[in-house]
Amino acid sequence: MAILDGTSGSPTRKKPSVGKWALYGAIGIILLAVPAIAQNPYQVHILNMAGIYILISLGLNIAMGFAGQFNLAMGPLWGVGAYTAAILNTRYGIPFWLNLPASMVVTGAIGALVGLPSLKVRSHYLAIVTIGLGEVINIILLNQEKLTGGALGIPKIAMPGFFGIPLNNDRRFYYLILVVVVLGYLLARQILGHRIGRSFRAVRDDFQAARAMGIDTTYYQVLAFAISAVYAGAAGALFAHLNTYISPDIFEFSSTLFVMTMTMVGGMGSLAGSVIGGLALPILQELLRVIKNWQLVVYGVAIMVVVLFVPGGVVEIARRLRESSANRKSRSSQSIAAAEQAEDSGVP
Repeated sequence: MAILDGTSGSPTRKKPSVGKWALYGAIGIILLAVPAIAQNPYQVHILNMAGIYILISLGLNIAMGFAGQFNLAMGPLWGVGAYTAAILNTRYGIPFWLNLPASMVVTGAIGALVGLPSLKVRSHYLAIVTIGLGEVINIILLNQEKLTGGALGIPKIAMPGFFGIPLNNDRRFYYLILVVVVLGYLLARQILGHRIGRSFRAVRDDFQAARAMGIDTTYYQVLAFAISAVYAGAAGALFAHLNTYISPDIFEFSSTLFVMTMTMVGGMGSLAGSVIGGLALPILQELLRVIKNWQLVVYGVAIMVVVLFVPGGVVEIARRLRESSANRKSRSSQSIAAAEQAEDSGVP
């Protein structure tokens, strides 16, 4: 909850209470202990994939949830990041630590290009355009065989090392993904708490009013796409080096729909929603493997249910429960106070 600073009039945040710090500490200990707690490496692999999806969801949430820009090319942009890292590593021997920023820069630049149509169209028209541009990217990945390997993809991508320690299994790679996800989350908080975030919200809430207030809507629309693509690029580099193999079919529109589902179920317009959805949906995906051909139907139904009944997702449900509990406590306190007042005044 933000309060106003009496000297500058700028919003400042309340410091977390001791209870919150204790909760953060407990969560941190659990996260660090996950590889030791997990029963087998496959469970850790699922969590690694969840971390990668959280990064993509954070990017999508910044573009759609906070800036109101429909970027439905996140799957192909994720692929651009993965292919950038894979090509640099397998052809030129460049290590992960250089591939990661390179993938972010390349994907961010292409994301900005994908965002250019937002200067002419908005809303569902923009969504359709970004779907089309995403398909163009997929076609390039599939048909440029000399560069991307075509349908066969790119194998033998090297897993990274850290000061001589090879991150050559899921348990070790987990900590790398955890660090990147935490940094990505904290960076998103800083962006959205900055003037950039306020401008994003202004463009989302009322485009014409934001322009009338002097906000450079052109700049912030394209910037939202670029930032979301940077997150997708980081996720792509992690995915390529984790799995050591990539192919175009991994990054088709179904992956965009999956990320969009997790973001909406968790809570569009909430960074916590990206984390919640990013953790829950990969686990649900594993449970739905028995009905693989119906997975997209399940995701579509989930999106419709959320849009119709709980637009804010799980985060909105939690907020309503907190408000309901607070209202009950308030009514209970008022009833007790009224009863005490009546007793003091001698009213039977």
